[in-house]
Amino acid sequence: MQKSIENFKERKSGQAIIFLVMVIVIGAVVVLWNFDLHNIVSTKIRVDNAGDSAALSAARWQAITLNMIGELNLSQAAFVCDRLTQMDLTDTNEVFDLQLEVEDIALLRKRLALTGPLMGLVAAQATALKNLSEKDERLIQSANSRFMAKRGSEFENSGGFYMDVVEEPYTGAWEEYGRLLSSIAQKTMVVECANAQYFMFYSASHTLLDPNFYRAVAGQYWCYFSRGNRRALIDSYVDYTSWDALPPLQERHTMNGEYFSTDVYEYEASLNTYYYPSGSNWAGWASYMTNYYTDLDLDADELRQQFLDYAEQTSPTDGADLDMLDLYGMSINFFWHYFERWSWLHKGGSDSGMYFPDSRNFPFHEGWGFKDEYNYGGADAAVDIRIDSIINTPGMQVAVGDIYWQAAAKPFGYLEDPQGSSGRVSPVYYGLVLPAFHDARLIHNDLSTRRSGVDQPGYDEHIYEHLPAPNYIEEGISSIQTNDCWYCRQLIKWESQGFRENGIYWLEENQERIDAGVECSPNYQGNPNMGRG
Repeated sequence: MQKSIENFKERKSGQAIIFLVMVIVIGAVVVLWNFDLHNIVSTKIRVDNAGDSAALSAARWQAITLNMIGELNLSQAAFVCDRLTQMDLTDTNEVFDLQLEVEDIALLRKRLALTGPLMGLVAAQATALKNLSEKDERLIQSANSRFMAKRGSEFENSGGFYMDVVEEPYTGAWEEYGRLLSSIAQKTMVVECANAQYFMFYSASHTLLDPNFYRAVAGQYWCYFSRGNRRALIDSYVDYTSWDALPPLQERHTMNGEYFSTDVYEYEASLNTYYYPSGSNWAGWASYMTNYYTDLDLDADELRQQFLDYAEQTSPTDGADLDMLDLYGMSINFFWHYFERWSWLHKGGSDSGMYFPDSRNFPFHEGWGFKDEYNYGGADAAVDIRIDSIINTPGMQVAVGDIYWQAAAKPFGYLEDPQGSSGRVSPVYYGLVLPAFHDARLIHNDLSTRRSGVDQPGYDEHIYEHLPAPNYIEEGISSIQTNDCWYCRQLIKWESQGFRENGIYWLEENQERIDAGVECSPNYQGNPNMGRG
């Protein structure tokens, strides 16, 4: 009897140990889960702050660049007026010398427009790093710096024509621009410019250029392939030779830099007779640039006089007799920097020409809208920042292990109402770039010029370096297998016949639901990132 009691106690003691081990394991998982959760949340906050501050820093440098260009526009006007009062206008040598001096001032503006915003790229990195830890810095993905370093070298060695096509805007521009890119790429790059406007870009769409194609492959989102050419693609695809050729590259104007462009342009004209590319005179240009002020009835002469009044009271033109430009402007051609209308004043086919005429074009409350002095586009800074997440809890994961943030900011400013009231008008009121930008503010991503759908690092490097011949489009996956590239990994997955057959089978099984418009992607994993899109 005594022996059986002792055996029972031993068995009971063993059960308690098992329970205790289970409690310890569960407790350890809970501790790890709390640690991971805290780590993810704190990292997300740091990344958010880093992205917002980077966008603001880049936008402030856009404002600085625009103001310096504006100051040089005014300095040119003051300088010309001063020289005209002192020179002998019958002396062709003096007139020629003045022309050269004016071109030197224009050259400074060209250099600012091309390279000034690159300081915004530098400032964006420095500001972002102040919000990140050293561990964050090590985890940040930097595919963009690799791509920028290669492009910097190409510009430095291009001579006067980048890719043998794009002519430099002034002598020595590409070498100077390339050295700056190479220098920036050597530093720690934690922030990507998400609205870069490359001088050479693809002129048409293609599935291989569509970020949604790669997202569909990554998440097995078969609905992407459910209709039209996409369905034909997945049904008939054999290997990389099945792709159509990539569209040709198109050349973009080189007046502005590629990163955080200020969207300004240079035109040759005297101050009293503006020549727009179509050949219109000042009256046509004034009407073209100001007809978005629907509540104002200004003719060209009134607008021109208002500008002269403004310039005569504004440094460095205060006190200058700008009427001298009226007398002699036709005999001397000047270069001025303007706001390009289609970037600054026109979006989405708006009839009035204003960027967002009323609340119908943006989700405001009924009757709300932008104030006129802030109702313009152009020159915005969109950034992306991504960081890998480290998960210790068994079974817990963040999709694709990525935390990211997208942010956009824009320089804003105004001019005092030239009518003399206490109101304000847009900095683009006169068309001419003027030092009128006072602040930088965050804006909604949908209001920026960021490229849509790009939510993984290395997109630019992939489409401009990994896809074109002699790479994937010519040699297939053998040319991209060793690349540290998320997009390349999706192409390698796509090349698997079994993978595509799974998609075809799913599409056939769900065709009726697809045709009926029912949700057709139960196996879609969602956005492969954690962040604001």
